[in-house]
Amino acid sequence: MEYLFYESGGVEAGIDGSIEIRDPQTGEVANQIVQFQSKATGNRLPGDSDGAFYWPCDERDIDYWTFGTAPVVLIVVDLTADRAYWKDVRTWFSEPQNRASRKVQFDKSADLFTADAARAVREVAATARPGSYYSAPRRTEELTTNLLRVSAMATTLYWAPTDAKSVAEFWRRVKEHDPYPPGEAILRGGAVLSFRNLDEPPWREACDTGAMEEFDVAEWALSDDPDRERDFVDLLNRAMKEMVRRDMSYDRDHYTLYFRPNPGRRDRKITYFAEKKNADRFVAKQYKGFWRHSAFSWQFIRIGDEWFVQITPTYHFTWDGRQRDKFGGEHLSKIKRMEWNPDVRGQFGMWRAYLCADVQEDMFRQAYPYLTLDPAERLVADFGVLDDLWKPVRATPPDTEGLLL
Repeated sequence: MEYLFYESGGVEAGIDGSIEIRDPQTGEVANQIVQFQSKATGNRLPGDSDGAFYWPCDERDIDYWTFGTAPVVLIVVDLTADRAYWKDVRTWFSEPQNRASRKVQFDKSADLFTADAARAVREVAATARPGSYYSAPRRTEELTTNLLRVSAMATTLYWAPTDAKSVAEFWRRVKEHDPYPPGEAILRGGAVLSFRNLDEPPWREACDTGAMEEFDVAEWALSDDPDRERDFVDLLNRAMKEMVRRDMSYDRDHYTLYFRPNPGRRDRKITYFAEKKNADRFVAKQYKGFWRHSAFSWQFIRIGDEWFVQITPTYHFTWDGRQRDKFGGEHLSKIKRMEWNPDVRGQFGMWRAYLCADVQEDMFRQAYPYLTLDPAERLVADFGVLDDLWKPVRATPPDTEGLLL
């Protein structure tokens, strides 16, 4: 191949040497390195056949070869046939099934290690990665998911036809009998679908209750029909808004729910149990020229036969506690630049305590009957990364006045 070949000297930990790529025409070298591990045997090759064989590898060797910055090739020499074969092990073990088998499969024709392999070896050298790669520290780490489990929901779904010609007309009729009706009802194909009994006021004034039907909610919750699943998610979204209606308002433009100030436009502060102790947080606070409101967006997700809701903490900004602040986008950008993972994790902990009945039982005056959320199980990984090894130095934004948590 006319490349340079260096054997390791003294103690080695899984690398027998290196091959440095050299231009055979000019003799130029450019510090392109391929490391190699060589194996030789005079016995029958494992899994030997006319065209192939395999070589078993130790798990520690695989870790060592694949975590490095330089590519590694495995060279197997068949002493009885006086032939050598090679394989780029980092590429080979990047496939999960190959890693699980801990074997390198060789093709006796395609993987011959001869001068004809020079171009392929050079291409392997070009895959070298910059930087340092280390195996994950041997430590466990608890992962916090931003999912909450839907532990209970309405058990019955009510369906009734309506002669209302539009959604607006339906709600106008309902509001004639209740100015602030609950919202867990949708119109689909000339009929109303709801978690609430449509034979009760104010619904019966806008529906034909004589033709009302009742269904087990599982017919929608566990249906494979995309239309039924879409309708069910719509009802869950409306139930979420109703569950927090006493304390929160809905931002239609950004699909978020946010805390309102206390009556009299006073700062709102809540106390909740966070991890192992009680914590306080201002969830609606007035600053000079604007209000900052704790908010969240959400999405219901079905996993198998279970439903979860994904909570994404954020903020909402108003200029008087009610009307949107036209500089809200700038305020949000500033505070997002200031917040790190622990800040967002702390916000999620607050939402988990607020939304989950078994964590914060006294948050609601009366238990909401159509949706109950519980914390999802904590996930424990058997590996982790120490924060100090990867996080950069926190930079302080030039203008953070009024936005400190």
